[in-house]
Order: sequence, then C-alpha cells, then structure tokens
Amino acid sequence: MSKSTALKTFSLDTLELVRATQARSEMDVRVNFPFSPSFPASTGIDLDGGHNVVYFELDPGQKLGTHVDSPEEIIVCLSGSKIEVSIEAMTESIQANGVVVIPPMASHGLYNTGAETARFLGFFSDRTTVSEFQETVEPLGVAVMRA
Repeated sequence: MSKSTALKTFSLDTLELVRATQARSEMDVRVNFPFSPSFPASTGIDLDGGHNVVYFELDPGQKLGTHVDSPEEIIVCLSGSKIEVSIEAMTESIQANGVVVIPPMASHGLYNTGAETARFLGFFSDRTTVSEFQETVEPLGVAVMRA
C-alpha cells in the first residue's frame, strides 16, 4: 500500500484538547487542530490533500470568539442544541447534525445557548489556514494562528 492510500484512523474521544480563552471576551472553548503539527494538541497525523480539520467543544453558556479564517470552513455540529452562529451581521441557530458554511474571511463566532456540551468538526478548504481572532487567545498568547 502506498503512502497516499494508507488508511488513517483515530477517535475524537482520544484527542488532546487545549482550553482556549480570551481575557476581554466570553470565549471559552476546548480545541484541537488534529492535523497541524504546530498546534500544542496535535495528534501527529498528517493528512494528504488540500484541507485542514479542527475539532472543538463548547460547554453550555460558552463561546468561540469572533474571528476570520483564510479559507472557507464547513462546520458540522456533532452534538448540542441551540447553538447561535453569527456570520458578519447575521445570526442563525444550529443543533446536532446541523451544518454551516462560512465564507473565506467572513467574521464569525459561535455561542452555545443550550443545556448540553456542543461538539463540532470544522473542515477548511485549504491546507494552510490562518485564523485571526479579535483578542489574544490564551494559553497560546497570540491572536493570529497558522495551521
């Protein structure tokens, strides 16, 4: 079997997550960029192709801070209910099994207004992803992340 056809598997339940917060916002998210070796919670699995993936969780009442991503992002809600997704000046709600498409460079954020932890997978359309948050993200100490 060639490297390009090798089967790569892992469980979302075993991912190491980093708690990311912002001092001047209500952002509090657990996150893993599973395929970005530079991220502190990396699985070390390297994906082939022109894409990048993020996994994140939001507890009830928590937010993913407003930011922009360089490529288009498709977010799949794996579990949760009553999640507000804001894109530019619009706000929509999604829940488990919901999907939202975020255009490149569109300002967006998520807010879990439900009573259970919400879990998400985000798929970026480009292997190189630059995410720019409005505030510094701790414990990383930066507002701009490159995956």
